[in-house]
Amino acid sequence: MSVPSNEKILTLDYWKPANEIAVGDYVFDQKGNPVRVNLVQEYLAESCYRVWLNDLMTIKCDSNTEFLVETPKYRKRTHEYRGVNEFRRPLKPVRVTELANHSLKMSRNRSAFSIPTCKPLKFPTQDLPVPPFVFGYWFIGRTKLQNLSVQEKFWDEIAEKFISCGYQIKKIRRDRQFLIFTTTPKIEHQLIPFVPTEIPTNYLLSNEEQRTELLKGILMARPRQYNTKKDVFSLNSGSWNQIRTFQSLVESLGFKTTLKKNEYFNWYRLDFKCRRQLVSFQNSPPIKVHESRRFIKEIEQIPSQMCVHIKTNGEDGTFLVGEGFIACR
Repeated sequence: MSVPSNEKILTLDYWKPANEIAVGDYVFDQKGNPVRVNLVQEYLAESCYRVWLNDLMTIKCDSNTEFLVETPKYRKRTHEYRGVNEFRRPLKPVRVTELANHSLKMSRNRSAFSIPTCKPLKFPTQDLPVPPFVFGYWFIGRTKLQNLSVQEKFWDEIAEKFISCGYQIKKIRRDRQFLIFTTTPKIEHQLIPFVPTEIPTNYLLSNEEQRTELLKGILMARPRQYNTKKDVFSLNSGSWNQIRTFQSLVESLGFKTTLKKNEYFNWYRLDFKCRRQLVSFQNSPPIKVHESRRFIKEIEQIPSQMCVHIKTNGEDGTFLVGEGFIACR
């Protein structure tokens, strides 16, 4: 697998451009497992391609790159199993040049090939100053006076969660449909000397359970972020860096996202579906085969570029590239 030198790759030390990856670094494979880099080689690739996916994400690579793609027959078989039995047939790697020379469309303009989302990334457990659910709730739900707000109908649920994390809580006042409350100890005091304005890296590099709790806290701080009719979660932000952080958090748990921008109001919206129970009033159907997939929409040849060839000791030879965590080999 070879990717352009400036392509971002997730490691145990967070993101690195491909030309900074070294032998001995740990990246992640399609199953979310950390795998050790055995070989790194930079060279000028004469034949390069850009692969466009249906959620507008792209990935650049050289002609020798392979993707683990789902064919129409494969998708049909997985749906036949419907989660009752495990579908164990491994995906066949297909070279990008073979895909480029093949029709990417079926009847009714449907896409022929898809790439499954990766499994949840297996980071080590982190020693965090504030429990991840509490931090996520504080990060989104705090007021200007550093108090916290909750919709009155969710008071019992949120109060129980904070108490189970070791906090004492106290109601201050009622503001329309919201209750304003404070905690002991104060959350910002536990974060001193650096009270973060962004989600710290150690929370984003925590284990799957900790990251799930962080996402639950973020979602429960604004319960209207879940649409019960459409079974869709939506995270909104006027900050590009913040919405990309949310996207990285969600994608690291194995859920495909869609990022949109409202040009008129100049804010961003991140949509995703999740079969895992993230809020108490969620009504998602059970998991069938896997969380989601991305369809390949277009493959175009691009000018030659400096690329980095990377090999790992992983079982299937894959590693994840880009902010969509696309599995390549």
